[in-house]
Amino acid sequence: MAVFDKVTLEVQERMEEISLILMRHENKDFCLAKVHPNSWRLLSYSNNHKEYRFILVPSPAFERLIIQREYPKIVDRFPEYFGTGNDWNIIRAIKEYDKNHLLREYSDREFFDYIRGETMAYVFKIEDDETISNRILRLDLCRNINSGNVFQGGIFHVFKHFTPEGYNTISSNNKEFIVETFSEIYRHIILNFYSEDFIKEKGNCYEAKSLLRDGHILRGIYYKEDDIPVSFINSMRID
Repeated sequence: MAVFDKVTLEVQERMEEISLILMRHENKDFCLAKVHPNSWRLLSYSNNHKEYRFILVPSPAFERLIIQREYPKIVDRFPEYFGTGNDWNIIRAIKEYDKNHLLREYSDREFFDYIRGETMAYVFKIEDDETISNRILRLDLCRNINSGNVFQGGIFHVFKHFTPEGYNTISSNNKEFIVETFSEIYRHIILNFYSEDFIKEKGNCYEAKSLLRDGHILRGIYYKEDDIPVSFINSMRID
């Protein structure tokens, strides 16, 4: 059996295990336990003079919005919904963009519940010995919107801190750290999560630090429960 076949089988087994554990933990009636390998992305990133390899396993909606870059198209089409300080407007922009594909009318809350459901990607690191790291990231679009109308967790929260060139903002905030391309954002997230500077803070929270250009430091806070074999983005900031 080829090495990559072994990696594929391990990723499939890990994803199914994680999905079933989360389904029981969150009292859900369903979970996304399998994604065909044809939809996976093999990522290779250079950092500190070393090559790192990752497998990103996206849900269909994550694939469409993030990997296929439909999210920037939403920003282009509905710029009035961005930079408002209210993250519910971003949910409204995505709902408006998708309205011709929806089976019925959705309230903002109903559509948000769909967006934060099984709309995510799992990130697995391939170690030098062709095994999968036990440190696994579940990269959700978003986890929640708090009483201040602000995204909590997920890549939508991270968008507050990164702005691709050519955009004033891709979040409800103003422009912050400039990146050349949209895909550079999830590259920074992945390299941050798998940084060697990864320590337990308190409770179920872990902090990772990684270096951006010009000496800026990306600080990521990740949440992981002891009996759940995957971590989630809690928050991020750039110093």
